[in-house]
Amino acid sequence: MESDLLVIGSGPAGYAASIKARRAGLSARLVEKALAGGVCLNRGCIPTKALLYSSSLRRKAAEASLFGIHVAAASGGDIPFNSTEVQRRKLEAVDAIRANQIAFIEKSGVSLERGIARIENVGGEDKTVSIAGEDGERKIVRAKRILIATGTKPALIPVAGCDLDGVFTSDDLLGDNGPLFERCFPKLTIIGGGVVGMEFASIYSNFGGEVTVIEALPRVLANMDREISQTIAMILKKRGVNIITNAQLEKVEKTEASGGGELACFFRISGKNAGALEAPPQFIASNAVLIAAGRKPETAGLFSPDSLGAIALTERGYIRVNEVGMTSVAGVYAAGDIASGAAFGMSAGVQLAHTATAQAERIVDHIVGKPPAPLGAIPSCVYTAPEIACAGLTVDEAKERGVPAIVGKGVFGGNGRAVIEHQERSFVKLVFHAETKALIGAQIMCNHATDIIAWAVQCINAGITAEQIRNSVFAHPTYAETIAQAADRV
Repeated sequence: MESDLLVIGSGPAGYAASIKARRAGLSARLVEKALAGGVCLNRGCIPTKALLYSSSLRRKAAEASLFGIHVAAASGGDIPFNSTEVQRRKLEAVDAIRANQIAFIEKSGVSLERGIARIENVGGEDKTVSIAGEDGERKIVRAKRILIATGTKPALIPVAGCDLDGVFTSDDLLGDNGPLFERCFPKLTIIGGGVVGMEFASIYSNFGGEVTVIEALPRVLANMDREISQTIAMILKKRGVNIITNAQLEKVEKTEASGGGELACFFRISGKNAGALEAPPQFIASNAVLIAAGRKPETAGLFSPDSLGAIALTERGYIRVNEVGMTSVAGVYAAGDIASGAAFGMSAGVQLAHTATAQAERIVDHIVGKPPAPLGAIPSCVYTAPEIACAGLTVDEAKERGVPAIVGKGVFGGNGRAVIEHQERSFVKLVFHAETKALIGAQIMCNHATDIIAWAVQCINAGITAEQIRNSVFAHPTYAETIAQAADRV
């Protein structure tokens, strides 16, 4: 039976598109080669946050005496934890969400099929896709339109030794057999200081591991506000995380120096503090290494020999899309991490679950003839402690684009809720257009920042001004009160 829309991949983009297609009266077939929910649910957002929550409870238990609560600890003052139970809790959360999603897909009338999809032919009005089941047999199905939502997978780096036993990706640590605490403790080296690297540094240091982060750029979270990068680095260092920036990884080797067969990561410091070029490389030894240096497109086996080349790809293998998410072939779309292009007014290269959902829903709008709304400001979140959330422009980005900008900053030192919860150094930065005073960006670093950022997104999209924010009444005591303080500084 022909489908109006065939979706390949059941992550945030595929799930959202298939549900919205049915609501719009289209017939939809959703094909998934692995577990429903895609990377986000099974090896990304959800398992990472489950581990972060468990690990944060251990860290809070260690700090409970600050609040007059004395937690019975094991000998030596350590707070014990059971990695098997931590893993079980993570899987319970993932399984519960997956079951809910599958039930909703079926209730919506979407045809959910387990199998490996391969695009066979995209010429003409009808597209053909083959689906290989568990027995390997392929059946041919037809669709008027195809949405590719296959996502990405962790990228390995071309450095000797990255294929050694004990070198992992986030998929390894988040899979059903992860997070491999027993193998990674007591020492873990993380290659990459982006969002994934910082969140795993938090997880393992919260559980008592000795963590080193090696970052090639001058600072961690380099695509975020500079003060946020500096502050989270300072906080993590205070908790014992060793952060090395401007460091180029050269190789990973097994070492018997400690008698335990550890892995040694050899690196050289670049930049103005590098010293003599002939100086030997430094190294860090640990029980395990996590490669958190980016992701690459998941397109293996997606195209048949006949369809290969019909759909334009970028040099890095991502699928090119236009302003409405359509590929170089009419009727074939791509959304989420696999897509590359400024669809719906979005900056190219944004790889976030909520962006994938929004893109997919707008693609369905386009298919049914409804003008898609621009995406507007996109929130970006890091679930460290304190949390980090940003939307819109930083002041540096505004200057680069020639946008006149002014900044209002509020700090949490005098915020009642922050003082009660012993909030570490945190702040709110609100970036306003210097002439209109409309909010064009927000950078928030505090507990619950990932929830507060939704307010900022709405204000940016609506063009809310500093005066309107100042005139708003914020509940007391809340973290949000510091927003008014920031607006008052403009």
